[in-house]
Amino acid sequence: MKRKGNLYEQKYFASALEAGLEVFIPLGDYLPQDCLVMNSAGRVFKVQVKGTETKSRDPKRKGVGRYQVTTSSGGNGKVSIDCTKVDIIVAYIDELNTFYHIPCIELDGAKRISLYPHIVNSRAKHERFKNNWSVYKIS
Repeated sequence: MKRKGNLYEQKYFASALEAGLEVFIPLGDYLPQDCLVMNSAGRVFKVQVKGTETKSRDPKRKGVGRYQVTTSSGGNGKVSIDCTKVDIIVAYIDELNTFYHIPCIELDGAKRISLYPHIVNSRAKHERFKNNWSVYKIS
């Protein structure tokens, strides 16, 4: 699991650089964020990268699959991410090579979110953040 997480982070770092952002990666993995990202205006965002490999069955949607991403932090007593320490949660869907850039405040304290990148015109809560690099454009 740690190996996949490192891979997701590296893919994000490369994609952020390609999107024209500057990426600063701290030494060690004890901080609540995986990196700091700076936009062209000099604004810095604290980013936490999460990811998932495959979709699971969604009983509420008649078996249509969903991708679930754990957005909590901590060990066994998983707690909601502290939005004073993280600005943006990046959820990476490995199977589709898709990033979601979700402002932490949009999680509303959720410890897990469901994403539907494979459903065209999905109006699920976080779909507007799919491949939405514009969240970093704030000055």
